[in-house]
Amino acid sequence: MKAETTANTAFLRADPSRTGVALQPMLDITDRVDLGYEALPRPSRLVVSTSVIDAALALATHTAPALLMVPIHPHLLAAPSFDLAARAEGFGVNPAELGWIIRRRAGVPFDEAFVGKLRELRALGHRLALDGVRSSALDRGVIADLRPDFVFLDAEMPGRLLVDKVAEAELVSTVAFMTRLGGRIVARGIDTGTKAAAVADLGVKYGTGSHLAVPVLIHSHLAEPGDEPVSITWFQRREVRVLRERGETLRAPIEPVSLSASRADVDERSFARSLVEAARILQAERDPERILEIAAAHLSRVVLADRLAIFDVDWDLHCFRPRVVAGTGTEGLTRTNLSLNEGITGWAFARGQPYRCADTDSHPAATTIFGTARMRESLLAVPLVAGNQRLGMIDLWRDGLDAFNEEELERCALFGFITAVALRNAQMYEELEQIALTDALTGLFNIRWWRDMGARLTAQSRRTGAGLAVLMVDLDHFKQINDSAGHAAGDRALRAVAAAIRHVIRDSDYAVRYGGEEFLLILTNSTVEGARRVGEALQAAVAHVRTSTPAVPRLTVSIGVAALPEHGESLDDTVQTADNAMYQAKRQGRDRVVVAALPRGESGS
Repeated sequence: MKAETTANTAFLRADPSRTGVALQPMLDITDRVDLGYEALPRPSRLVVSTSVIDAALALATHTAPALLMVPIHPHLLAAPSFDLAARAEGFGVNPAELGWIIRRRAGVPFDEAFVGKLRELRALGHRLALDGVRSSALDRGVIADLRPDFVFLDAEMPGRLLVDKVAEAELVSTVAFMTRLGGRIVARGIDTGTKAAAVADLGVKYGTGSHLAVPVLIHSHLAEPGDEPVSITWFQRREVRVLRERGETLRAPIEPVSLSASRADVDERSFARSLVEAARILQAERDPERILEIAAAHLSRVVLADRLAIFDVDWDLHCFRPRVVAGTGTEGLTRTNLSLNEGITGWAFARGQPYRCADTDSHPAATTIFGTARMRESLLAVPLVAGNQRLGMIDLWRDGLDAFNEEELERCALFGFITAVALRNAQMYEELEQIALTDALTGLFNIRWWRDMGARLTAQSRRTGAGLAVLMVDLDHFKQINDSAGHAAGDRALRAVAAAIRHVIRDSDYAVRYGGEEFLLILTNSTVEGARRVGEALQAAVAHVRTSTPAVPRLTVSIGVAALPEHGESLDDTVQTADNAMYQAKRQGRDRVVVAALPRGESGS
């Protein structure tokens, strides 16, 4: 039987010694930052096989923390003996950094068994993508059921946008639909700047294609025309945008002071005083949410309105998030995010200039927000812009037609300017602070963070009575890895351990690169027994990570466990106790978890 006759036999025909992958960078179309890489079979004529998947998974330690997107054929995934999650775990890949691309033929439904396997992968933290989607044939039922993290558009779509207005309307609808579901759209076939601009203008943030980047590969003998051979250090030099976990939410919108519906005159002198006072307060504030609350409170005193909303922008999800709302009729805003292409707010945001709308119902871009009523009202829409950074929107509504004047628009615009500057300064402060407290290689907290936070965590534990447990983790045989395979291999090993740590700890826990090959884990509201289980889970996760050197074929860690207050009066004492237990694990043969003994005179219950 020929290999082409069935998909199943095609899987088996791939020769591992001649099979590999090229990696197609998936970039932010605007700023060219890497979101991830799509694995492309090499030779390209191959049907995706287990050898192709393994070749892609073996590169995950190089591409991390960027997302690695791997194609998977439905027939292969449906095979009873094929466990994709176990295969990924065997390569030590963090599920949050791994996505599976499923191509669906139009009109051919997925069967329930296949959909069930996809749901299992999602439950384990893997990401999903549907490929080759045409907006006009978008099966919204399938997408709503699977909730894919990504939808890859058909490669012909960018070209159609240049000549077909219907294609534009279809894509805008698709962007809005995916935004509601929290998914992202990726445009294929971006081979010119004109196509890149066409999709970006309609709200598609990510893309692939020769205009953005060409496929790269490590094994140069597999290169095909258009591929670029690179070394493994190439990936380490790339700027990467790490996706937040889906479902991550921010705090609820803030309710500012009550808005007055009465009309009171504010002369130029009193307005100037209010503006100066607001600028003084905002300049000293570092909390972005507090900045928006202060701006709303001051603005509502000088530009009276019946309703107010301030939005910030989530560029990853291409949506506005309501951060401050006030006034009767805005309740629906608190329950939804809005697409950056949606309504008068989206239109004004894209325009980038303050706008006064005399009648919101008659504006061509007007849409009705779910949970809000249609009414005869006027609107001031002011983009929050600092330099070349678009940060959000201020919307003020007043009942009645043409109820705002140009002077009020100018006042709102001035408040928008000082708010945007303060907001951008606060964001930059946060970014710099994060850089200062984060280890560049692993993305974990660094020792400076530990020195700042150790005393606070101790005080918090004593105040609440919740226990703290600590694990001191040391990567075994690290010097051998460096000596036999080089420092790049050592760096990959450290990143692999960091990825395993992120996988086993909770959002409320902390992980620190303590120094060299040592890591410190701080588990909040935890016991010694709970910490021991976390240590064993980490030990198991690290054991699956393969290395590139025969001298140390797999990674292992030695772990010491201690808890506050059982093992020390302070967190520093507890960490020292855990460190001693870790060295005991080393002496006992490494690759084990040792719980520190209780001080004399104490016994476990």
